Amino acid sequence: MKPLRRLGQNYLHDDNLSRWMAKAVAASVADDPRPILEIGPGLGSLTAPLLALHRKVLAIEIDRGACVYLREHFANEAEAGQFDLREGDALEEVEPVWSEQGGQFAAVAGNLPYNVSTPLLAKLSRLEPVPEVFVFTLQLEVCERLAASVGTKAYGQLTVLIQMEYRVKILRRLPGSVFFPPPDVDSAVVELRRLTPPLVGPGEREQVARAVRQGFSQRRKKLSNLLPVDDGRRAEELSVAEWIELSRRLRP
Repeated sequence: MKPLRRLGQNYLHDDNLSRWMAKAVAASVADDPRPILEIGPGLGSLTAPLLALHRKVLAIEIDRGACVYLREHFANEAEAGQFDLREGDALEEVEPVWSEQGGQFAAVAGNLPYNVSTPLLAKLSRLEPVPEVFVFTLQLEVCERLAASVGTKAYGQLTVLIQMEYRVKILRRLPGSVFFPPPDVDSAVVELRRLTPPLVGPGEREQVARAVRQGFSQRRKKLSNLLPVDDGRRAEELSVAEWIELSRRLRP
């Protein structure tokens, strides 16, 4: 087996980092005994240390060859009810799996393929009930967008949509050399922990998202040219709280 470029696969091969990440996931949900939902386990670099920490894992993997390996490698854990594998595209499978399990997961974790990380994050953040904790390895640029401050170049639509419900913390930067094949960019491990209480209620999420998508659709233009508001600022100049307030003024 070798990583498939079309699937954006880069396998984490550093065992020390794998164990560190598993401990970070377990620490983020220390008092929650529910299973971990793992996206894209690949050859189990994160799965194995999670199982070694006595965490139950339900994993979604698109690569058929990897699925064969995982079923063989973790056959004992599967028989004991500690490991469950679903074969398929996480973009299509995560919602039905989440619904089937009633959202009863302590956290969602994984080394996300770079080519689907942004749409996958957007889909995960819209699940009901809302996930409490994410711990992901992502392209460093995406992590910086998630954690960006208002007015910075990295601050954008994804920033607002995530930060209105989650506290973002970059836990560790990872060089490309710890992956095979090594990507051309650095990565990072990021933790998203749901705010208590979140800044928006369940009925407001889509209203805010619509306003944010429209506001950031043409970053050079003032908001007054994109939305029915008398505001001469550009999208990146509004804080998350200001975006929420603006969307409430737009509500029919």
